[in-house]
Amino acid sequence: MRTALRTTLTFLALVGTATASVVTATAAGAATGAASSTSSTSSACVATKTIPSVFGGWKVKLVNSADSGASAKLLDEKGHVVSTVDQSRTVDSANGLRITGVLKAKPVFGQRSEGGSTPWKSTAFPALSTDCTQSGKLVRTMRLDSRTTAQIFKVSVGHYQARVFQSGKLVRFIDAHGRAGAALFGSRTLVLNPDGTTVTWTGAKTAANPRLGHYKLANGAIVKIVKRAGVYGAQLTTGHGTFPVAYAKGRPSVQQDDVTLVVLGADGTLSGYIYGKAQRPPVYLGA
Repeated sequence: MRTALRTTLTFLALVGTATASVVTATAAGAATGAASSTSSTSSACVATKTIPSVFGGWKVKLVNSADSGASAKLLDEKGHVVSTVDQSRTVDSANGLRITGVLKAKPVFGQRSEGGSTPWKSTAFPALSTDCTQSGKLVRTMRLDSRTTAQIFKVSVGHYQARVFQSGKLVRFIDAHGRAGAALFGSRTLVLNPDGTTVTWTGAKTAANPRLGHYKLANGAIVKIVKRAGVYGAQLTTGHGTFPVAYAKGRPSVQQDDVTLVVLGADGTLSGYIYGKAQRPPVYLGA
């Protein structure tokens, strides 16, 4: 579905976890460094924290992810994983682990060394930034295929979010706040616009970690894939002109005009959609 955002040459990029705005050059902002006992939030919408276990000498690694919810791994003194709790299994009674609110904005980890009436010791998971946290009101649910659905939430005017579930498990989170957001999973690409409209398609993309250089889309538009400091970027050229390079730092970037829609994943996967044409994968032209 076309929106008013595509009436002129428009460049929109999803570039991290802080409140994002329209970007006209490269994505900026490095992830905050983390010590073993402190939390950090990266541009991939993931926050981590390592805490002592109630079992002496052991530790627990807490991970809060916008794409998959909260998880906790119990590590022995050698760093080997003893047990994991996550959205698939929120309680491990044998090892005294549990997560309350695994897909909520403020999940809590609980641990104890004995069963029965022994109280749980609670620790809050590290918080994600606002644009990495699901909020707002559920306005509709889309069925993408036999096992995949997307829940669309309205936060405010010009701000929508989506959660994608496969076989009942959260696999992707999208935030579209004043610019389009996107997710790539399996063979599918889903773009969410800040007015709540969506575009989705299957196929028509490269493999992960593609060769750098120029690619031709189904309508003749050219995308140049580059890589700087380990981060993939894409530069789209259409009949309207050449876009600035959009870097996919942790989250996918989106570029679009009135005909062409391009999504670049953090792993370099390039996916393209052409309005009114049969879709096919980008063709590599060379460096």
